[in-house]
Amino acid sequence: MNMLAEKFRLKRKELGLSQRSLAEGICEQSQISKIERGHFMPSADLLFKLSQRLEVPLDYFFNEQIEVKSNLSNFKQLSAKLLDDRNYDDLEYLYKIEMDRNTFLSLEDRMYLEWVRAVIDFYRYETQDKAISILEVALAKVSSESFIYLKILNTLSNFYSLIGREQDYENNYSLLMKIYQTKNLEYQEFLFGYIRVRYNYAHYLVSKEKYTEAIQEALETIEICKSKQTSYQLAPLLILVGNAGEHFLGKEQVKNYYLEARELCKIFNNPLMLMKIEKYLNETDHDNT
Repeated sequence: MNMLAEKFRLKRKELGLSQRSLAEGICEQSQISKIERGHFMPSADLLFKLSQRLEVPLDYFFNEQIEVKSNLSNFKQLSAKLLDDRNYDDLEYLYKIEMDRNTFLSLEDRMYLEWVRAVIDFYRYETQDKAISILEVALAKVSSESFIYLKILNTLSNFYSLIGREQDYENNYSLLMKIYQTKNLEYQEFLFGYIRVRYNYAHYLVSKEKYTEAIQEALETIEICKSKQTSYQLAPLLILVGNAGEHFLGKEQVKNYYLEARELCKIFNNPLMLMKIEKYLNETDHDNT
């Protein structure tokens, strides 16, 4: 299903219109059905008339930055926090509640739930093959222009990396970077996704003991964060530089990266990461005494 078909169907349902009532006085009901199944591209004149009845501008159907209203808004906010904290127990609890609700969901929302299911399977139950299969199937169902496509592709890449499918990871990373080159990073969803992809790549380089390349990747990403005035992933990036830098940077230089990350965790209330940083700094101070 293409973007126009998906947004068209969702907006109609959001307004409580039947296909018949939407078509009345404008076109045949069968044309509405074909549009929503992605089998018919309406003329500009017809689409304009339908957009007026749906109370949206024409751009709504073609601009990916004009989002379809999500029935998962609250769940997405809560799950984002739980994912950051790696709290997969509570995430699964909320996921099951959401799955039991009798709510109409867009394709993107359904695939978001599939993505969450795969994360739970991979990290909580360690059923890696099952999790990867879920994401590979989901990826084939969504448009490469959608936000969820990028999210699924990035997570799938990480899974490949963690189970040693390095060529698959590198292929996906190249595809992600190619896609992000076409996106407007002034839009937060794209900016955060791009930062996440580059952070993951720096982490991958560390796992391959390519410390110089990892630091360069992380430092470039840190500059992007600063230029875009966002703290997103800034603390983890600073810690990554510190970790990789232990192999050839002075102890004070490494410590300074941790200290900067600690201040960010205090400002933005990240207690779990703060505890890890404090533990590292205490151990470092103890080793120096």
